[in-house]
Amino acid sequence: MRCDSCDVIVEAGNLRCPQCDPNPNGIEKSSQYTAVFTPRANSLLSKWMIFTVAAVICISILINVMADMGVWWSLYLMPCVLYVWLTVMHTVMSKYHLGAKIVIQYLGLSGALLWINVLSGHELWSTGYVIPFMGIVATLLITIFCSSKRSHWREFSSYLLTMIFLGFVPLLFYTLGLSDILWTAISAAVYGLLTVGGMCVLAGKESP
Repeated sequence: MRCDSCDVIVEAGNLRCPQCDPNPNGIEKSSQYTAVFTPRANSLLSKWMIFTVAAVICISILINVMADMGVWWSLYLMPCVLYVWLTVMHTVMSKYHLGAKIVIQYLGLSGALLWINVLSGHELWSTGYVIPFMGIVATLLITIFCSSKRSHWREFSSYLLTMIFLGFVPLLFYTLGLSDILWTAISAAVYGLLTVGGMCVLAGKESP
């Protein structure tokens, strides 16, 4: 058995970790336990994933250049490969907080879609439609997790505030001329403000 806090291997039958758990009786920590760190499988997987991503990108660019098809399809493939790597390593395999996973997924997918949108040269559908509505969905997801349990408000509050702040980014896109759709930007900003209002109301009800 391994302690979740300090990663020390604890013998079966011990209810507490002698390395990091406080002892209410004031007894000194046992010296028979030593911190034993073993290489994690995730570390090896991370290295293989980085190697695979780099190999796929380099090979695709090489094939694209040698084939000389007139279309740089490898540049479209790059954000997709990077997003898959982000999803596997940060969302699936990692032990990050769920709120952090949602925020990173939103940022990663937004960046990948914006990259593809810019390369395609068509109307800025990513900044006009996809990114604002993805921000609303991500904010709603974190709000649902917050509402599922009272203690979750403290755990998810920083991530919820981050998504509320990111909800105003579509307005910035519109101001800078990176989007020509105003109503989606306003919708994302208004939803963020409504979420702030809901947080204040719930905080007021929970206070004695």
